[in-house]
Amino acid sequence: MLKTSVIGYPRVGTLRELKFATEKYFKNTLTKQELQATALNLRERHWKDQKENGIDLISSNDFSFYDNLLDTAVLLNVVPNRYKKLELNALDEYFAMARGYQGEKGDVKALAMKKWFYTNYHYMVPEIEDETEISLVGTKPFEEFIEAKNLGIETKPVIIGAFTFLKLARFTGKKTIESFVNDVIGAYSDILNKFNHLVLIGFSLMNQPLLWTYRKKM
Repeated sequence: MLKTSVIGYPRVGTLRELKFATEKYFKNTLTKQELQATALNLRERHWKDQKENGIDLISSNDFSFYDNLLDTAVLLNVVPNRYKKLELNALDEYFAMARGYQGEKGDVKALAMKKWFYTNYHYMVPEIEDETEISLVGTKPFEEFIEAKNLGIETKPVIIGAFTFLKLARFTGKKTIESFVNDVIGAYSDILNKFNHLVLIGFSLMNQPLLWTYRKKM
């Protein structure tokens, strides 16, 4: 039987709720909790819309506050030192990489942007420094997977592939792509093992409060 699927669902909302919420957050007129609540409501609505319209294979981890490649970089601990030195919370560190930061903690520019292949969509270019230790440190894909499961919706997690991630990244030191291949393979293996574990334990984390993070703060 032919099944229907979408790679990812538009995340901004029919009334551009995500855009307006993030703009308010940047202006300090919306709290982090309120921003995350807006995101949670959008994900729930979009998953239910797809289910109600008969989509068989619904994606999770397609949501992003800014850019999916940036999400993947943060998931894999690819955060340049200049952003870590700001000592911001995980979400604000993410936004500093996306749009720069000028404040009491310092002054840094955003990561560079490039066009996603031959489209008009721009992505943030991950920067891999010589001292970068690529590993799975984030929880976003797993928590959104469980989030959908708690709504009674089975999803297929989506993530930018290992080869694509390395090819689109910028290496800022002496090391080249070959220096990080094994670490990336290990990180993606951990991602697959984590999802397999979630299935094997029967989603025992269901209905527990989710502490959604882009990156564990060490």
